[in-house]
Formats: sequence, C-alpha cells, structure tokens
Amino acid sequence: MANLTVNTQGTHPHIYLSMNTAAGNLYAGTGSGTWVTTEEALDVTCLQDITVNNSTGIFSWVDFCTEDMNKVTTPADNSISTNIVIDPTGFFGDGTVPPVNALDYGVNGLSSTKQLVQFVLVMNGDLVTPTVGAYWYRGLGYLTSVSPTVSPDSPVWVSALEIAVTGDFTVGTIAS
Repeated sequence: MANLTVNTQGTHPHIYLSMNTAAGNLYAGTGSGTWVTTEEALDVTCLQDITVNNSTGIFSWVDFCTEDMNKVTTPADNSISTNIVIDPTGFFGDGTVPPVNALDYGVNGLSSTKQLVQFVLVMNGDLVTPTVGAYWYRGLGYLTSVSPTVSPDSPVWVSALEIAVTGDFTVGTIAS
C-alpha cells in the first residue's frame, strides 16, 4: 500500500495563495515549469496540521408514503483548516505599500481586508519545483479564523487559519 509521505525531504505540504483569481492562473497540473513567481504568490509553509473538509449536506424528511426517512444531498460547505507557525513576512506581508499581491498582504492582511484568493494545497511536495506524484487541491476562497496565539511554554507564535472555499475543489496530481 502506497502512502502520501509528508515528513521527508521535499514532501512537506504547502498552501499557495494568489490574488489572481482568473480561471486557469493556478497550477494546471502539467508539472512543467513553475507555478507563479514568488512576487505573485504567498507560499504558506511551516504548517502544523491540515484538515480538508468536503462537507456535503443532507436534507432529511419523512412523509406518509413510506415508513423510512428520505434524504437528498444539498450543496457542500468546503474548507481547509490549518495551524501555522507565524513568520513575519508570510503573516504580515513583505512591507510593500500599497500592497498589490498576496505576498505584499501576508496572511493577516488577506484575511483582514477580505481578499478573495485562489489557493493550491499541495499535499506532498511543492509547485516551485514540481514534485511528480504530488497531489493537490485548488479553488477560490477567503481566509478566516486567523488568531495568533502564544503561551509561556511555547517558543513561537502560531495561528489558526481557515480557507472558506467558495464553490468546489479541483483535485489533481502532478503528472510529469
């Protein structure tokens, strides 16, 4: 049985964020070249955990025609939740004024200014030097639930981060 390795060299998960939300501007799955330049995208690394939620709703009802419950699906409420170790540039932006792209804004700025972002979550590799066989999710969404926290026994600041997906996910693998 094959596993998606995430704790070996070159297989760490990445979340890439871009303010370029036009269709097709994210990684196309070909594996050739690079995704977007580091001037255009924010690579959120140092992730502590990731949860991909594809939560299809179910509507249930009963009527006098049967003795059992009837069910039908409703639209899914998709999201990606993670906890990140805060680094100054990735969280607060690179200091460019006025900010024009995701790297300029940082995670905190994208969330607080309610920017629609295009994201790619690479489960086992990266897109800057594409990892053949890596799996990814991509879509559009808003960053929410940003909440930096620290405690006396923690040496670094961490923050929750959720991508509230608008629409559906696209799922794929890097083929070559």
